[in-house]
Amino acid sequence: MQRNKRQTGFTLVELLVSLGIGLFLVTGTVTVFIQNNRSSVQDEEISRVLENGRYVMRFLSRELAMAGFWGKFLDVETTTNHASISIGQDCGNGVDPWAMNLDAIQFLDNSTAATVAATFACIPSADVLAGTDLLAVKRVADSNTADVGIVNNTIYMRTNGVAAVMFHGGGADTPPVLTGTEINWSYLPQIYYIRDYAVTAADGIPTLCRVYLDNSTPSNMTSEVLLDGVENLQIEFGVDDDDDFIADYYTAAPTAAEIADAVAVRIYVLVVSVNEVPNYTNDKTYTLGSTTVNAANDGFYRRVFNTTVVLRNPSKLIGLDS
Repeated sequence: MQRNKRQTGFTLVELLVSLGIGLFLVTGTVTVFIQNNRSSVQDEEISRVLENGRYVMRFLSRELAMAGFWGKFLDVETTTNHASISIGQDCGNGVDPWAMNLDAIQFLDNSTAATVAATFACIPSADVLAGTDLLAVKRVADSNTADVGIVNNTIYMRTNGVAAVMFHGGGADTPPVLTGTEINWSYLPQIYYIRDYAVTAADGIPTLCRVYLDNSTPSNMTSEVLLDGVENLQIEFGVDDDDDFIADYYTAAPTAAEIADAVAVRIYVLVVSVNEVPNYTNDKTYTLGSTTVNAANDGFYRRVFNTTVVLRNPSKLIGLDS
C-alpha cells in the first residue's frame, strides 16, 4: 500500500532567518561596493592632482629656464623691428608697447584686479584669482626656422649673431636681409596667470591660463586655458648682488632691479582636485614659500609642488642688466 508524502514548506522562523541572512549579505555587498567606489574616486582625484602638479612644474620650469633665450644673440638692446611688424591686441599698461619689448621676465606679486588692470591690459583683471602671482616670459623658440619654413603672420627674430631684426612672416620685403649667416627664431612672448574659473564664469575651478602672441592678422595677445585645478602660484627670485652668478637671497616681492639680477627662481604651485573626495574634509594649511594658504575645510584634495630653476640666460649675461 503506497502512502502519499505530506508536503511541507519553510517555517516562519526559517523564513525570517533566511531573510535576515540575505539582508546581511546584500548590506555587506552594498557597503563593499560603496567603499570601493569612494576609494576609486579618491584614487582618481589624487592621481589627477599628482599628474597635473608634475606637468605644471615641468612646463613652468622649462619656460623660466629658457627665459631670455634670443637665439644665441646677446646684444638684445640693439634689436630693431622691421616695417612688417603689426600688433593688434597688445598688453602691458595699455599705453606703452609691450609685446615687442624684449624684457625676458616680468612679474606681478600677489595680484589684485587693480594691479592686473594697471600692468597687463590684455588680461581680464576680474578673472584673475586674487593673491596669486603672474609671470611673463619672453624668449624665442628652442630651434630655428629655415626661410622656407617661415609661417605667415608669425613673428620671428632674424639674426646673424651680430645684429637682429624682428619681422612678421609673410610681410612685405621679408625675411629682411642681413649679412653673413642668417637664422630665424620664432618669437614667444607669454604670460601665465591663474583664473578663478575653467570653462564658465563661477564654475569654481581655478585654472592656469596663458596669454600668447597668435598668428592672426595682425598678431594679438590671446588667452587660452592650459590646465584646470591649479589654485595658487607663488614665485621667489634668487638675487645675485655680488656678480658671481650665485643667488645671495630669495625674495617673493622683487623690484625690477632684483629681477634683472636674478639667477634662479623658486616655483611653488598649489594644485586642487577638480571634484570633491567623498567623506573627506581638507583642514590642512599649506605653505608656498613665504605665503601661507589657510585651510579651506572643504572636500577637495590639495597638494603643494615646488622646485628651484636656474635661469640659464640672466640679464647680466645678455646685456640687459639695469
